[in-house]
Order: sequence, then C-alpha cells, then structure tokens
Amino acid sequence: MFVGRECELNKLNTLYRSDQFEFAVFYGRRRVGKTTLIKEFIKDKKAHYYMAIEGTATENLAGLSASLISADSRISFGSFEELFQYIDRTCTAERQILVIDEYPYLAASYPTISSLIQRHIDNCWLNSKLFLILCGSSMSFMENQVLGYKSPLYGRRTAQFKLHPFTFFK
Repeated sequence: MFVGRECELNKLNTLYRSDQFEFAVFYGRRRVGKTTLIKEFIKDKKAHYYMAIEGTATENLAGLSASLISADSRISFGSFEELFQYIDRTCTAERQILVIDEYPYLAASYPTISSLIQRHIDNCWLNSKLFLILCGSSMSFMENQVLGYKSPLYGRRTAQFKLHPFTFFK
C-alpha cells in the first residue's frame, strides 16, 4: 500500500504528461521513501529501472543494459556510450522513463558518466520524450555532483525532489 507523497506523485505525473524531455533528481537520507515513490510512479508506465551497485563500471553497465533490453534480446552494449546511443534511437517515438537509482554508486564506478549524460541530453534527449530520473541517498554527492554549479548536469534538471522523513502528522 502506498501512503503519502501525493504532492510529489502529482508533480511527477504532471511532468510525465508534458510528453517532452524531463529530468528529475531525487535525493534525501536513506529510508525516507525515494525508491518507493519512484516505483509507485512508474508502475503503470513504460519504464526502465536500474539500481546501481557498489561495483565496477562493467557490472553497472551489465545491470543497466539488462534493465533496457528484454532477456531474450541479442542486443548487448560494449560501453555506456553504446547504451546511451540506443536510448537516443528509442526515446524519440514514444514516452519512456529511465530511472537510475543510487546514482552515486554508478558515478563512483564510472566517473565520466555525468559528462556522458550531459552530452546526450544536449545533443539528443532535449528533443525527445525521455523522462530521466536520477536518485541518490548521498545528499552531498547529489547536491554537489548532480545539482551543483560545477556539475556537468547543472541547469539541465527540470525538477528536483529533496525528500524528508514523514513527521508524526504527515
């Protein structure tokens, strides 16, 4: 049962209905409901969800690849660039959501990922129907490396959600 976060869910659905590129950033302490909110939002939509791991770039590439392609597909990606080129080709015709949860883990395993995402936003995704969601529990990382002025992703987000724990009354 999903309880609370109706305001955030309504905002996400409004963004989704825009049918244009959207880039939402979620951050907040662990165990405040970020992943639950995102999963509630995507449950009835065409979405690709990947939770990054504290592993290597190769492991994260394999996991993200698996979230994009069906198990019986013969498509494989040799690099994050190839994976994002695949998204370039598939996100123009129909609305789709790409969620990368625990984004700081992915960025730690592949430090140039933010620059790569920046390039694809600027060169392709801005004119697409992609809804990109990056989520992380490391508040300092998300504030500095995703939202911060020196971040390659600075100024590209269309929404941000800093989630706080529920209070007794909410």
